[in-house]
Amino acid sequence: MRVLVLAIALFVSHWNQAVAAESYPSQRITVIAPFAPGSGTDGVARIVFQRLSELLKTTIVIDNRVGANGALGATAAARSAPDGYTLLVGGTSTHAANPSMLKSIQYDPVADFAPISQFGLFPYFLIIDPGLPVKNVADLVALAKSKPGTLTFGYANALGQLSGEAFKRRAGIDIAAVPYRNSPQVVTDIIAQRVSMTFMDMAPAVSQVEAGQARALATISPDRASRFPDIPTMKEGGVTFINISAWSGLFAPKDTPPEIVAKLAEGVREVLAEPEIRKRLADIGFEAQWIGPADFAKHVKDDMELWATTTREAGIERQ
Repeated sequence: MRVLVLAIALFVSHWNQAVAAESYPSQRITVIAPFAPGSGTDGVARIVFQRLSELLKTTIVIDNRVGANGALGATAAARSAPDGYTLLVGGTSTHAANPSMLKSIQYDPVADFAPISQFGLFPYFLIIDPGLPVKNVADLVALAKSKPGTLTFGYANALGQLSGEAFKRRAGIDIAAVPYRNSPQVVTDIIAQRVSMTFMDMAPAVSQVEAGQARALATISPDRASRFPDIPTMKEGGVTFINISAWSGLFAPKDTPPEIVAKLAEGVREVLAEPEIRKRLADIGFEAQWIGPADFAKHVKDDMELWATTTREAGIERQ
């Protein structure tokens, strides 16, 4: 009898999940973006979800929850009901870096989430105060060595911090780290010459770089970015750099029905396949690369391990 009752309960549970997935979505979806408006994560989210809302025939609202390197937003998403109506735009910071960068986070990047799909990659750039008397990375290194401790780098997320610390170690220079709450604030202070340089994706700075208010000196990627082919790599500038990328993707709380995860993943795939969407993303310096749930889950685990190794090599201690 107990076996029969358990079997019936499991059948009812799966039937309810199937019914929920069949009618999904039947109400507004909230997507938590754990970084500020104007950041790369926020920009990608608004482009993707504007179109996805049309495909799913529902309203999708972006909820910016800023703080603790994305951990505040990720924690809120992890604690949400697993019904597909609260999602998270996560990425390198929330799901790869934070376990290695923060002493205490209130969520598990693997156990607390159901990966849905990757959106793609942000090429990262070394962006400097255009008033600095340098033409390339080699000049910047020479300037920093001639004035130890006087140049600064601002950062607003984990990859920005790691990139700055790796630059210091690999170039053998002394530059001071300046933390910020969000990337647009860093760009503002680059323009105002309150900070010498930063490592970030191009989305918050593309208009300022194109206007000459800030200068993109190099990309940290192994190859030049397709959207900005004239910007050399750090290696071309004489500094062998870390091989870590910034990525963005969609997550649901754990135990979200697999049918809903699959439906969302397919919707994102359709959105990212549209030429107009890919162009809009490319215009803010984002390279669309869709990965489905299973491969995305593996990517997250692999990137967490890579960050654990790289932060140790860079001498970064958990804060």
